[in-house]
Amino acid sequence: MQKTEFIRRLLLLITLLSLASCQFFNPSQRSERQLKANDVESAEQIDVSLDWFTSAQLKPADTVSASEAKAFINDVYQMLDDEIFDPAFKEEKRDQQLQELLALMDTKPSWSRAEVTEHISSQLKKLSVSHLKILDPVEGEKLFRIFEHKPLPNTTPEPAVSAEMRGEVGILRVKSFIVPLITKAKLAQAKAQLAQAKVILVDVRGNGGGVGSSISYLVEDIIGPDKVLWKDRTRKGLQQQEPYIFRGYFDDAINAEAKAEIELGKEYSYIEWRTRLEAQVDPRPHFILVDDRCGSSCDLFAGIIKDYGSAKILGVRTMGALFGGEAFRLRWQGFALVAPTLQVVSPKGHTIEGVGVKPDVEIPECASRGSQCLEKAIKIAGAAA
Repeated sequence: MQKTEFIRRLLLLITLLSLASCQFFNPSQRSERQLKANDVESAEQIDVSLDWFTSAQLKPADTVSASEAKAFINDVYQMLDDEIFDPAFKEEKRDQQLQELLALMDTKPSWSRAEVTEHISSQLKKLSVSHLKILDPVEGEKLFRIFEHKPLPNTTPEPAVSAEMRGEVGILRVKSFIVPLITKAKLAQAKAQLAQAKVILVDVRGNGGGVGSSISYLVEDIIGPDKVLWKDRTRKGLQQQEPYIFRGYFDDAINAEAKAEIELGKEYSYIEWRTRLEAQVDPRPHFILVDDRCGSSCDLFAGIIKDYGSAKILGVRTMGALFGGEAFRLRWQGFALVAPTLQVVSPKGHTIEGVGVKPDVEIPECASRGSQCLEKAIKIAGAAA
């Protein structure tokens, strides 16, 4: 099994609304269309990687002809048509956008690459679909440095997991679901610091998502063993009635790639993910603090909790950005399309994409990073001690 063939099923792409809050990126599996274009290229050469962006000689300020701009636009929308999780999803709107963009390019003889990508991005936003974005060389490099664990020089990533005691309330902060920013070991260390707490408050405000399997690290001792976490399917899985069932997670403490090959054996188009049979429930009351920047895997984490009612959710409605995404090379080196290739639903089959998860207890201050959000959540959780 190739690396990208199982990573794609493990990971849920971050919302990509702001690079300042970007948490994770999923490398693309090669597309059949790209392979047909050049059969001699290896899969490794066709995959999007950090090198695709750093080795690019093209710049956003470069000028291209109207015909080249139209070729790039056609490439973007053809790629989206080929790779989106459901070819019929907003197909009419996509076709309309394509025609409008092509007509716009005919209004002048030349365009900068930045102008072209800005116009495309503006149209893609109107589709209101998560994990759909154009990456230029600058954005792509920042994002893939996170994914490939190659931070920019002189930068120190902020810890993704931390713990704090506030009276009898133990606060477990989880700012990212990206591995290795979050690992099972780091989470266990943080939980150990809260051994004396009578109540646990899990703070996932601002968590933009990451690795789907890392949700299991956090949620299994809240909902218990052999519980459905979520179901996902690709375009190939649309016609399948029964999912492949996978229990557990790809433990980051061991060789995850080897485990993936042993457990899955091959790529499945429709998977039901479950907690481990040996999962142990923490009997202490749990509260989950969310906000409007909790997206992707964070959306899913909140949705799992909501479905089982195993903890109270506090804050404001989550972002509602839950399609899984991949990146695909475009005709300009250093430019890539992030496309939604994976449809994800909660344990009870609820669609979170475009809806979000509504909290059990509304705390208006949690919207837009309100300063009193945490204090009010601690007060609510403390009442259960």
